[in-house]
Amino acid sequence: MAGKEWSDADFGGLPSVLVAAHELKTPLALIRQLALLLDDDLTSSADKTQIQQRIIRTSEQALQLTIDLANSANLTPSLFPLEPVNPLALCQQVAMETKFKAILYGRKVSWPKSSRNSQLILANRTLLGRILANFLNNALAYTEDGSEIKVSVKATKDAVRMSVRDFGPMMSLKEYRLLLDEMETRKTVRTRPESSGLGIYVANQFARAMNGRIGLIRHRDGLTFYVEMPISRQLSLI
Repeated sequence: MAGKEWSDADFGGLPSVLVAAHELKTPLALIRQLALLLDDDLTSSADKTQIQQRIIRTSEQALQLTIDLANSANLTPSLFPLEPVNPLALCQQVAMETKFKAILYGRKVSWPKSSRNSQLILANRTLLGRILANFLNNALAYTEDGSEIKVSVKATKDAVRMSVRDFGPMMSLKEYRLLLDEMETRKTVRTRPESSGLGIYVANQFARAMNGRIGLIRHRDGLTFYVEMPISRQLSLI
C-alpha cells in the first residue's frame, strides 16, 4: 500500500513553556514511580532489572530532549556551521551511538552500508544526527516485537532523503494533526501516547536551520519519518 506523505508545513510552531514543562515533567514522574517500585519488597529481581533499564532509557531521553530544546533556541550559523557531510557515514555513527538503546528495547535496526561513493550533503553533523536519533527513538518505542526498523538513505536530483521506517500501529492523518495540535493545547488522546510532539518540533527546527525539511509517510503498518537535505556543491567522496 502506497504511503501518504505529510510534510514541512504541518509540523507546528514554537512550543509554549507550559508544553515544554509538561513534556519534561512526564518522564520525571515516571522515573519517580519506577524508583518506588525498586524499593518495594514485592518486586521480583527480574522485574527490578527491567525497571532499572527503563529508568536508564527514560532519563537519557529526558536529558537529551532538554539539550535539544536549548540548542533549538539558539541555532546560529556560528554555533552550528554547515559543511559537506557523508550521510552514510553519519548513519554508521548514529548506529554506534544508539546500539545500547536498541538492545535495551530488544529491537533490531537495519542500517545502510557505508560507501566511498556516497553523495555528500550540506548539513551540520550534530543537528542532523539528533534528527535521526529523534526519529529512531520513536521507532524503537512503537515498532512491534519481531519487526525490524529500517534506516535508509536515498539520493534524488537535488537532495538526499534519510528515512527511519517503523512497523507499529497505524496513525491516521487526522490523528497526526491532533498530535501536532497538542504542542499548544494538550487536549487529545494519542494513538501513540508516548510520542513526543516536542521532539518533532525540535527535529523540524534543526532541519530548517540547515535548509532541509522533515516529513512523514503514513503506512498501514507504521510510519516513516524522513529528513531531506540539499546536496553539497562539492564533489562526492571518491
